[in-house]
Amino acid sequence: MRSLVTSTFRSQRLDAAQVAFLLRELEELDKTLYEDLLPGVLGMIYVPLQQGVAEWQDVYTYKMWTKRGGTVNPGSRNADNLKRASATMTPTSRRIEQFPLSYGWTVREIQQAAATGVPLDQVTVLAARSMAARSIDNFIALGNIPEGGTDITGLYNNTDVAILSPQTKTGGTAWLTAGNLPDEVLNDINYITEQLTSGLKQTDTPGFNKFTFLIPTAQYTYIATTPRSDLSDTTILRFAITNNPWVESIEPWWQGDTAGADSATRLVAYPRNPIAVSALVPQEFRPLAPQERDLEIVVPASAACGGTIIRYAVACRYMDAI
Repeated sequence: MRSLVTSTFRSQRLDAAQVAFLLRELEELDKTLYEDLLPGVLGMIYVPLQQGVAEWQDVYTYKMWTKRGGTVNPGSRNADNLKRASATMTPTSRRIEQFPLSYGWTVREIQQAAATGVPLDQVTVLAARSMAARSIDNFIALGNIPEGGTDITGLYNNTDVAILSPQTKTGGTAWLTAGNLPDEVLNDINYITEQLTSGLKQTDTPGFNKFTFLIPTAQYTYIATTPRSDLSDTTILRFAITNNPWVESIEPWWQGDTAGADSATRLVAYPRNPIAVSALVPQEFRPLAPQERDLEIVVPASAACGGTIIRYAVACRYMDAI
């Protein structure tokens, strides 16, 4: 088609520059804005946000009270050696990291965008907001550990949370290993809830009797599509949620694909309760006033995150290399 149009134009004695211009005008221009595909930002969906933290705070501190005294021994009516109940308080602090960033345009870019109708400001703001959201998501999952830090942990790398080994078969082989049976995968899920409930000892604190399981993506796909048995139309996923009373939900998160020791897969089970586990995100994305710098218009912005607070490690479990 292009060669036919070219020959037609040249038969009308148009020069090369005119032909090239007319060919560009005849091409169909797609006005849709397409963005590249990036990993999903799910941290603030899976982890409840910590409320009551000001945007300007550099440190978040909470107080953990420990009740002491145990139980009361029987005694006479006039006993004078009464057992004393007491409580001690331990403060725990977490530093909050700021993420400074900026976005902007040159004056010429603004002029060109205005002349051609390109939504330059919209695309650039979305890019900056995405940068901030991705940084926060990584901190919620892993804190500053991958970046060489040591003081901010995420949902997947809190050193107080016990790491369980898969019970699948006798050698603890991964779920996707050929020959593993659905019942062996279910056994791992049941084993995690058994460890959680045994550790909590039916605590009377509400909100600690249901757990969310975040599964690496390949393993989630497997349990979501594999029947519980050859004679069943119920998947492993549906069977686990329906038949284990302590499982609130089982969901995928790609952050667990390499979160374990030596970059192995890691499953995390936890109560989706802000008393137990909460994401410290006092500032998601805050742009400031645009500033003129020579031939540019620059907009400073910032975000802030302190990773994930796990107050009750006994209510959480990891399982690696599933």
